[in-house]
Amino acid sequence: MGVDTRITASLHPQSVASLDEYDSDTEGELQQVVQAFTSVYEGVGKVLDVRDMAVKNTAWSEDMRTIKVQEMADRAFAKFAPQLDKAFHNMRAGAELIEKQLSAPVEARAAHSISAEIRAHVKGLAERQGTSTLDKRPGQSAVGFVQAAIQNGDAATVTAVLGAPAYLSGIDPKMQEVLLRQWHEKANPVAAKRLRAMRAVMDLIQDRAPLIHMELERVVGKSPAYAKMLRDKHNAAEKALGGI
Repeated sequence: MGVDTRITASLHPQSVASLDEYDSDTEGELQQVVQAFTSVYEGVGKVLDVRDMAVKNTAWSEDMRTIKVQEMADRAFAKFAPQLDKAFHNMRAGAELIEKQLSAPVEARAAHSISAEIRAHVKGLAERQGTSTLDKRPGQSAVGFVQAAIQNGDAATVTAVLGAPAYLSGIDPKMQEVLLRQWHEKANPVAAKRLRAMRAVMDLIQDRAPLIHMELERVVGKSPAYAKMLRDKHNAAEKALGGI
């Protein structure tokens, strides 16, 4: 969509498309967020249109202009806020689902006897060299050995170690979880990318949400509380006049 120079660029839907994680693999999931930001951007634009018309209406006092522009701001917010909120919750639900997929347990693919031998080999490495941290020299420790298997796509080796209790391989349980995650991300890089994208847009929404309120208040020229006070006074005066 086009650019409205009256509105901060931070609310333009291009903010979503500009994320590093936005590409052909993720645009399908992120399209609803793009649409939500489009609604926000268009909504703020409509409030600006009303403000510009109000300024030209010499029949209205400054207070009346504030009331009318705030009314438009309230209507616009009521329309686009649910869309943005829904997009955020959908992203969170999607991220939680992928998180489960990338943390799911695996089953050993090799024959039982082969898997047992693989675990025994890894346990021997663990007993000789330790497994407390990720080894940066693949093949030099139990963890490094498994990492090398992950990088090589060696499903038989990886699942033999990660598809059984950690103590059978002499690997720390928490380290086994880390290695399991590495295996899933290596096996399904698109899912891992989608997860990063969903988390990125969730952060974006949380970062820009306060800016929406600030932008609307800037357009109105007064705080919502002040505008409400003016509207209440106006309504009270109208009611009093109606009783005469």
